[in-house]
Amino acid sequence: LFTMLYLRLLGAGNSGAFLSGMIFSLSGFMVCWLGHPHVNSAICLPVILYLIEKSFQFGRGSAAGLGSKPSIRIWACLAIVFGWLLLGGHPPTMIQVAMFTGVYFLFRLSNHMDDQPLARTMLLAFAAIVGFLLAAPALLPFLEYYRHSSMDASSLVLNRAAVRSPLNTLILYLFPRLSGSPVDGFEDAMLSLGIGNLMPNFVERTGYVGVLPWMLALCALFFNRNRWTIFYGAVVVVCLLAVFGLPPFPEFFGAVPILKDVNPTRLVLMAGFGVAVLAGFGWDGFWRPENRRKRVWAVAVFWLVVGLVLLAYWCKVEPRWKHLEASYRAYLAPQFETMAGNVIVSVALLLALIGRQWGLRTLVGLGWIALDLLSFGNGLNPAVRRDCYYPATPSINWLQQDKGDFRILGLGMVLTPDAPELYGLKDGRGYDFATVRRYEELINGNAGSFFFYRTAAALPEALPLLAVKYVLNFNSPPPGPPQFEMVYSNEITIYRNTAFQGRVMTVTNYAVTNAASILARVRSGTFDPKQTLLLEVQPENPVNNPPGSSTPTSSIPSSARITSDQPDAVTVEASMAQPGFLLLLDTYFPGWKATVNGTSVPVLRADYNFRAVRLPAGKSVVRFVYQPASFRWGVALGLTGLAIIACLFFVNFERFLNRASNPTTRLA
Repeated sequence: LFTMLYLRLLGAGNSGAFLSGMIFSLSGFMVCWLGHPHVNSAICLPVILYLIEKSFQFGRGSAAGLGSKPSIRIWACLAIVFGWLLLGGHPPTMIQVAMFTGVYFLFRLSNHMDDQPLARTMLLAFAAIVGFLLAAPALLPFLEYYRHSSMDASSLVLNRAAVRSPLNTLILYLFPRLSGSPVDGFEDAMLSLGIGNLMPNFVERTGYVGVLPWMLALCALFFNRNRWTIFYGAVVVVCLLAVFGLPPFPEFFGAVPILKDVNPTRLVLMAGFGVAVLAGFGWDGFWRPENRRKRVWAVAVFWLVVGLVLLAYWCKVEPRWKHLEASYRAYLAPQFETMAGNVIVSVALLLALIGRQWGLRTLVGLGWIALDLLSFGNGLNPAVRRDCYYPATPSINWLQQDKGDFRILGLGMVLTPDAPELYGLKDGRGYDFATVRRYEELINGNAGSFFFYRTAAALPEALPLLAVKYVLNFNSPPPGPPQFEMVYSNEITIYRNTAFQGRVMTVTNYAVTNAASILARVRSGTFDPKQTLLLEVQPENPVNNPPGSSTPTSSIPSSARITSDQPDAVTVEASMAQPGFLLLLDTYFPGWKATVNGTSVPVLRADYNFRAVRLPAGKSVVRFVYQPASFRWGVALGLTGLAIIACLFFVNFERFLNRASNPTTRLA
């Protein structure tokens, strides 16, 4: 919708604007990433451009533009959209859209340098700041998490700025299914044809926008050259050069602090949007009588280039095509038929009969492009019944019978990380790019693995600190030490950890040392968390009992159990024979607060990555609650942003600005 409105602002006709909106909505990026948070931010791109363009076209000067109430409301709407962009859930897409917004604003500002450029720039910055305020309840906790995560180290190791699409994937702009699809498979089609290596992620390489839109985009550059077509033509070229990693783009992205952590291949979003805009202008110019001869040349040049590209690929794949399996031929055949249809429709659009009848040419041209894009997108987001995708296997049913508080750990690819949560089971692993640095260091000894804990090749050295009761493996010998006994054998083998001590325990003795020493001790393979608590700072009131002391004691034996367990709150009942510590084997993180019998106590970082609190002798009720200051500050900033938005919509700034600009008022 907003792509259409934006094109109308730029002067495109109704059918051209509709075509642009349809192409962008059904483009490869928007469809393939539909099940991911990328699209949540990507949909803001045309809205932001529409509002910026509206602010420039509303009027010139203070009275007609910047100072009027409608203009202020435009900037208020822009702030709201910025907030939506930041809340989308995918920071790289957010960064790329924001970057493109800045480039577009500078481009438009270059055409209005005599119309208060500084004021407009300040208004854009103001809208971005208010948008940040609106999104602060989510952004501040995220930034806090980022600071304690290994994301920066992972990006450095992965060298994301150097990620590029192989040049052979250019063929996907003509035959997008050559890399397979989630429904049909055939992910190795390109490899079978000898034109490329296996591509691990279909959607990363998909910038498909149809074939005819490229022809129409070329038409726009052929006979409808203006500042918009030149700008978006440059956008498409630059973005594709960055996507395919041509110098100097990898070096440039690697040198910029924020962009070095962003995958540049996803600039196919901007390239696709640029093609959509150009196609809209190309459609309008295609039917102008003065362009009759030019459009013939444009169509001829386009198909000549496409034909040469296809001929080059065919010379490479023809020997293998003869020996290709029948199933692969059947899978690829519809793509050849679609390409033939593109040629036929291109010729049909050039016929004088169709050129004179607006309704028929619109039906043929736009209808075919819609059919092409819809057939491409069909099946890219398949739905699978939950019981098929997450089957209740016998081993899972067996584990669910144990109602205790424990974690499991699958070796290799047995019940991959995070999947146990879907069955109500706690996992000792956690596979994510955004990993808490301390946890990754606890397992690996260092941080920076992008695929951290995707698989567990062996038991971690710090296993006693993970509260793992069951180890899952394929039918094979026990996973390691003799403390494991086999308790289940069917489709997999399950071993019980006889040394399992639980997720919460009491500890009397402690030692204070530096983080590096603690990490080495907990990863030594002989560390027993119940014997000594390792702290990095001295507790306020030492509770160790020196010999001969008269520290109060209790006749109740030391014990602890979890009585309530929620993602943001854990309640523990503990009994201490003498003063000591309660150790909870959950990750230490800022924002966790603790009370002992209703009294606030500090949460200590213990055994490198976990939480501990000091306890007196006797019975205690300990409650851990996640109440991060980052969220409280975020809510306060969010409310401030809402108040600013309300003022922008309802306060009459025009009267104030007019009075401030009146010489008589200033003199008085």
